[in-house]
Amino acid sequence: MAIIFLTDALYGGILYRGAGMEFELVHDVNVELAETPIWDSRNGCLYWTAMFEGKVCEWNPVTKMVRRWDTGGRWIASAIPAADKSKLLVVMEGGVFLLDKETGKLDFVVNPEPGKPQNRFNDSRVDGRGRIFISSVAKTYTTPEYSEDQKGKFYMVEKDGKITVIDDAINQYNTIIWTPDNRKMYVVDTWNATLLEWDYDLDKGPVGKSRVVLDFKEKYGTPDGLCMDEEGRLYAAHWSGKITVWDKSLKLKEVIQFPVEQVCCGGFGGTDMKDLYVATARFHYTAEQLFDRRGAGGIFKTRLSVAGLPDHYY
Repeated sequence: MAIIFLTDALYGGILYRGAGMEFELVHDVNVELAETPIWDSRNGCLYWTAMFEGKVCEWNPVTKMVRRWDTGGRWIASAIPAADKSKLLVVMEGGVFLLDKETGKLDFVVNPEPGKPQNRFNDSRVDGRGRIFISSVAKTYTTPEYSEDQKGKFYMVEKDGKITVIDDAINQYNTIIWTPDNRKMYVVDTWNATLLEWDYDLDKGPVGKSRVVLDFKEKYGTPDGLCMDEEGRLYAAHWSGKITVWDKSLKLKEVIQFPVEQVCCGGFGGTDMKDLYVATARFHYTAEQLFDRRGAGGIFKTRLSVAGLPDHYY
């Protein structure tokens, strides 16, 4: 049974100013790896996950209060608001579940990859028709035991539960987003440091095979999460203290220097959707390293002039 508790948010203040950009450390929680900041406009709260701690977090920027649900598991990939405001779709060990925010109960939805305890699920999102997209990755990824032949898969789950394998031999995919017109789908291939693009049919899903449309190798650092604004600009998070910004024709517009190195994922929120929230990590940092990296493993925020695209609810 999941345990629900309330706690005051740890407030960090301003960490970085420069080149017209200002980042605020809004939630200084110091988790190993924070992921998938997703905004729910219905209650004005941000949801994110502490992947290795197995926790789902809700943060209210007005009250500065946090609500947490301990799933009792590990490797929790994402928490996506559901059409039923009392539920969150969570992806974790054992598959996809609906978390009841009032009771903490987890109701099983689907497991695209049963019988493979060597893998875990990674990033996931929901498209405009309610399909679930989810990738898997070897649990040894980022450890000395990992080898390139340890593969995961990329799945699409229809609303009726039908499972389709989109890619059957991947190392690590991160983030799944769609253009404002839903005619393209983008996924970050972290292992190969590239951005993949699919043609997209909202009635059918991905059309044909993916193609590489950006190569981040060496120049910008390992890519992780991705989000998009309403003008089609992409904001790619890199584990090198950078966020790169690309226009809708995929031309580089800006490289934003970030206060900490391990930048996991961004997501838009706020009443006007112009707040960019950024989740970060302190993966494998020592206590000495953390001394000079205040905020690593926390949630940051900055204001932009263009509104972001909201994530789809389940």
